[in-house]
Amino acid sequence: MRRLRLPLAAALAAACWPAPSTAAVMQAVRTAPISGLPCVAIPMPPLSPSGNLLPLGSGPALLSPQLLPPSLAPASAAAVPVAAPSVHERLTAAASAVAQSRDSAALPSSEASASASESQFRLLVGEETARSRVAAWTDGPAAPNPSGLSAAEPKKPLDPEKGRRVRGMFAGTAAMKIGMETVTLSIPLLVLQAMGGATLVAGLVIVYGVAQAAFAGAAGNLLDRLPVQKVLAGAVVSQAALVAAVITLGATGILTAWTLFPLYMLVGGAVGIAEISRHSIPPLILGHDEAALSRYNARLHIFYEVAGVVGALATGALITFVGPLWALALQPPAYLLSGLLYWRVRLAKQDAPGPRFLRPLLPGLRERISEYFKDMKAGAGLVFKSGRLRWVAIAFILPQIVHRLIEGLLAPIFAKRVLLDPGAAGYLLTASNMGELLGAVLLLRYAAKIKAPKWVKWGALAMVLSWVMAFTHALPFVLPAFLLMSMTWSAGDLSLRSDVQSSLGAKDQPRAASFLYGAFVLGAAAASLGLGALLDLLPLAFALAGVFSLFTAMAAAVFYASRRLGALER
Repeated sequence: MRRLRLPLAAALAAACWPAPSTAAVMQAVRTAPISGLPCVAIPMPPLSPSGNLLPLGSGPALLSPQLLPPSLAPASAAAVPVAAPSVHERLTAAASAVAQSRDSAALPSSEASASASESQFRLLVGEETARSRVAAWTDGPAAPNPSGLSAAEPKKPLDPEKGRRVRGMFAGTAAMKIGMETVTLSIPLLVLQAMGGATLVAGLVIVYGVAQAAFAGAAGNLLDRLPVQKVLAGAVVSQAALVAAVITLGATGILTAWTLFPLYMLVGGAVGIAEISRHSIPPLILGHDEAALSRYNARLHIFYEVAGVVGALATGALITFVGPLWALALQPPAYLLSGLLYWRVRLAKQDAPGPRFLRPLLPGLRERISEYFKDMKAGAGLVFKSGRLRWVAIAFILPQIVHRLIEGLLAPIFAKRVLLDPGAAGYLLTASNMGELLGAVLLLRYAAKIKAPKWVKWGALAMVLSWVMAFTHALPFVLPAFLLMSMTWSAGDLSLRSDVQSSLGAKDQPRAASFLYGAFVLGAAAASLGLGALLDLLPLAFALAGVFSLFTAMAAAVFYASRRLGALER
């Protein structure tokens, strides 16, 4: 028994002594100023009337409710006896509190991901500024968001009818994108195979881009006359008919440049009308709820790029087995399905055309074109008068031109003349589409941490990867280069768009956008003609070296612009 006395006494003393973590909290509470913290220290209760010791491990319970508000509890107040909870009770209370806090502060997984994506998307488009996490912590819990987007309140479920309309738009857009990739790949390869030079391919790129811009400028007058979903469906079905005409002419052996160019110009014009109509529909389905529109746009972008990957892979396989002409046969059924899905989208009742339908079309078209060029002129004044917007224009236009040339001109020529496999163009475009998807995902995830100048800088460095095509034709090296170039371009392009949107007013923003887009179209047209002639005149190795040297010079200009933009932000 004597041997057990000393260990027993030590055990009893340790049990009565508070744990180190509890002692540290008690010391912090005693040393903290009373004015800055609520009163959480509770006086130690006296011994029980029987003289027994307190339960083992008892001490001040930090999870116990506060007896009096700090302002009503004088420092000299007498200690109030409190029955200290046992260890088991304290652990149970702590676990319950943690579970309740997690349940009340966290959304379900799907809603949490949607909320996070929406928050990042709003940061992306400049509708919201990033809040420092340290500042948010020191400010305390934020007030409930009246828009219904606070974490404590579940997201308002989408109306079933609106959900059906949204799903119809997603499905129609995915089908349209698959057919679009088929045309983008097959037409240039068809020209190279049946008509010869790269100059004709460059001419097709120019005709397509100019027609798209011109018809898009006149689409507003058409939307004033007819329901928007009918205009969209008609534009999509018209493209299916035009591509079917190209297939018919090619199958009968009478397809020439004189017949292909007008048809392809009409395809570009129909694309311009379809894009304007498609972007006008979401507010008619969801109203002007910014949160709902942001979620719609983010999810639609994912559908769009995934469908682009599928379309490029399918087209590449068809080109390998049946050639570029018959690979075009994938487009008409995809576009007819897309047109049917768009046609069946039911929108809220719109105003009847009334007298507007009787207005002559050509005066309206002339007015639209005149307004477009006036907006371009005003936008040029806005850009050139601002030192910052001048650097934004360089960082926005030059990578756009390079991206258009790589996808529309270099990819089919490289597949046909270097890889000697026209179907490989599908793999190149697949890597490019996958890079655009990854770039958008990265930007949505890190929009608050990484600003536009950094994305632009990385995009400029990635443009130099185009030299990979000059030194090797191995796809394990070429495909990652395409993916990285498109990924960094996509992130930089989207971040600069949000930068322009947030730095200009509602009146000036469309004018600046008109100038930037017009400068891109003209620059891409001039570069396409020059590079097409260069690829036809010089041996392919020297021509590619000249093309990539031009890309390197443009990358240097973009890199310098990113440095200047970064310096202006500091």
